[in-house]
Amino acid sequence: MRKEPPPTSLLSSSSATVAKLFVCFETKSLVATLLALALVMLIWNLPPYYQNLLSTTRPCSAPSVTSSATSTTTNVSLLVTNVSASPVTEKKYFTRKPTDSNKRTFQAYGNSAALFVQMGAYRGGARTFAVVGLASKPIHVFGRPWFKCEWISNNGSSYRAKAYKMLPDWGYGRVYTVVVVNCTFPFNPNQENVGGRLMVNAYYGESPRKYEKFMALEEVPGSYNESKYHPPFQYEYLYCGSSLYGNLSADRMREWMAYHAWFFGPRSHFVLHDAGGVTAKVRAVLKPWVRAGRVTVQDIKAQSEFDGYYYNQFLVVNDCLHRYKHAANWTFYFDVDEYIYLPVGNTLESVLNEFSDYTQFTIEQNPMSSLLCLNDSSQNYSREWGFEKLLFRESRTGIRRDRKYAIQAKNAHATGVHMSENVIGKTLHKTETKIRYYHYHNSITVHQELCRKFLPLSARNNVIWYDKLPYVYDDNMKKLANTIKEFERKTIGNQNNQANS
Repeated sequence: MRKEPPPTSLLSSSSATVAKLFVCFETKSLVATLLALALVMLIWNLPPYYQNLLSTTRPCSAPSVTSSATSTTTNVSLLVTNVSASPVTEKKYFTRKPTDSNKRTFQAYGNSAALFVQMGAYRGGARTFAVVGLASKPIHVFGRPWFKCEWISNNGSSYRAKAYKMLPDWGYGRVYTVVVVNCTFPFNPNQENVGGRLMVNAYYGESPRKYEKFMALEEVPGSYNESKYHPPFQYEYLYCGSSLYGNLSADRMREWMAYHAWFFGPRSHFVLHDAGGVTAKVRAVLKPWVRAGRVTVQDIKAQSEFDGYYYNQFLVVNDCLHRYKHAANWTFYFDVDEYIYLPVGNTLESVLNEFSDYTQFTIEQNPMSSLLCLNDSSQNYSREWGFEKLLFRESRTGIRRDRKYAIQAKNAHATGVHMSENVIGKTLHKTETKIRYYHYHNSITVHQELCRKFLPLSARNNVIWYDKLPYVYDDNMKKLANTIKEFERKTIGNQNNQANS
């Protein structure tokens, strides 16, 4: 039986109904989409704490940005672990008002200091690594944080080692204290030289559940070279300088650099750390030495974000120790207003050969006045270098003065400003007949004429009292001035910025 088609009016009515349904469906979808987008934008624009409200508990955070041990750039990058990324329990910023009015609640907002701030990570030999950085001082003073190391090889294997931490800043830290983490494995984790990554777990306290995990160092395939960690080293002597800050005198820096380049000889290298003190004039003075390969200047101005002791000088010297641990036989630590001096009859080579059985030795200070000069009309002081005209040494005896030191870095795990307490081997202190240093305190920031107080010529042969302190005439450094100036001229050429202050 043949079916007749429906009437035209009925067909039109059905089509209209379907069209209305389709429009309705399309409108609802559009509305739903707009609502979803609005919800996403609302969440996106919430304050940072929305992550805590929405996230679930995680045992650790994702690995952070890498810090390569083999980097030779002069810019220092500070890596901060995310201190809020791995809470053991979900943080609550909004809580219901307790029914008991005597039950108090405590609301926490933000974080006052990072758990760990990495400056550098370095291989110290076949089995050992050092990770150098800052950490929240209260956590390490009042808590029991700890570290664990893991090597993840590019061949898929992994090895773990418990880390040993050192706090080498003698309690001088402020918001942050210096932490050196030593990772020692039972064998070389990269013995096949296929490369890999050193991962570090930094724990907030005794509990193993709350920690941050970050990649401290990465070795590319074929980069491990066993010979780097054994003599002969690249240099005989290395200078590791503390943080350079303040308004430094370019003239004083020129004199200091020329003197010590002469003193340590051609097989030496100087590592300076610019914490804001290397101005354009100072940089111009250093440029010829940098070009000659004698000086490296590292930019550490980013350290100002982390409140540590004296522009984080303990952090800087420890980073330098490990960065150049196998670069020289001896590493020296002293400041840019201090001049190492050998009493007559000694050579640097003979002294250090005599001290070779010691891991480190300290150096006694000759404290010099930074303003007393002879009233000698035959001298043109405006053209003389600082150590050429400041000739009066404070002569009190039997008092303790700060000492500086030199160390065989290969035998040190961490270090300080005046000596290391984390060494393998012996320390020698009785060295004053072999080596000393002249200290022109505060002269490095004086830009005007240094001679501001004149003494009669008779002061050459008498003890002179000034500001209730005794001074004696000492011209040992003056005798070297012409030699140093001639050395500078022959080594880097005539310098336009002749010393005028």
